[in-house]
Amino acid sequence: MPTRRAPSLLALRAFEAAARRLSFTAAGHELHVSQAAISRHVRALEKDLGRELFRRLHRAVELTAPGRRFAADLSAGFLQIQRAVEAVRGVQTRRLRISAEPAFASRWLVPRLGDFSIKHPQIELQLETSDELRVLGTDADLAIRYIAAASRRPRARSRRLFSMEGVPVTAGVRPRPPQWRRDQAVTAYRLLHDDNGSAWRSWFEAAGLAGFERARHLYFTDYSLAIAAAERGQGVALGAAAFIEPELRSGRLAQIGGTRVPFGEYFLLESRERATAALRDAFVRWLMNEIGQPSPRAPGEPR
Repeated sequence: MPTRRAPSLLALRAFEAAARRLSFTAAGHELHVSQAAISRHVRALEKDLGRELFRRLHRAVELTAPGRRFAADLSAGFLQIQRAVEAVRGVQTRRLRISAEPAFASRWLVPRLGDFSIKHPQIELQLETSDELRVLGTDADLAIRYIAAASRRPRARSRRLFSMEGVPVTAGVRPRPPQWRRDQAVTAYRLLHDDNGSAWRSWFEAAGLAGFERARHLYFTDYSLAIAAAERGQGVALGAAAFIEPELRSGRLAQIGGTRVPFGEYFLLESRERATAALRDAFVRWLMNEIGQPSPRAPGEPR
């Protein structure tokens, strides 16, 4: 039976973190407790409320409808508490302008930004997506740009974030055809491009395969469109490994073969303005900590 007393604040915090990350293990890492402790807190909270907040699936959890609403309200509440604390301390909300390459912003950065907002509620982010260069300090405080392998590294104050590799992917099915373990399986599919074909040419060369010219082709002007087409079984795309973790984990996409081809690297460019130095430092520390961490999980995705 549900009780009338207020739920434990620890249980609420544990549930909010687990709901945001859809992983008891990741929530435990965030709060510096064990996965078992998160699970105990969540079960105690469900007992207090008389409602199931999570569905426990095989190696996965997903929020129930009441759980989703409750998690959204709790996240907003915890953010408001943090802002109230900062206001008492006399810390004013300040804005940090970030210019990011579109694919990086949509497929890597945005899914993680909720965590930054919770950890730094006094910092408001203004995120612009653009491939064009920006004047640091005038148009943006930080810029995240993709540099192709054959291009020169930026001369401005910068640091390398990570390298990008392309892997052939198509719509996932179960069971996986055994031929998908071999690179040769790619030649049976239409090739999906988001460039002029140079990336796939490089992959065929790296795999030691012929057949690029004989293949069927479909060209897009946007990376996300090529990946969406691959998810729908319209062919095989060269997915950027760092951007498709959720799709590979969930089975919406599956890798074909084992050959990977280098694409290029992402760099962080930083202004030298003193006025935003503290804000930039906070974002950069958070960003570098996130690099190498798994992508946040989508609802119903295996842990």
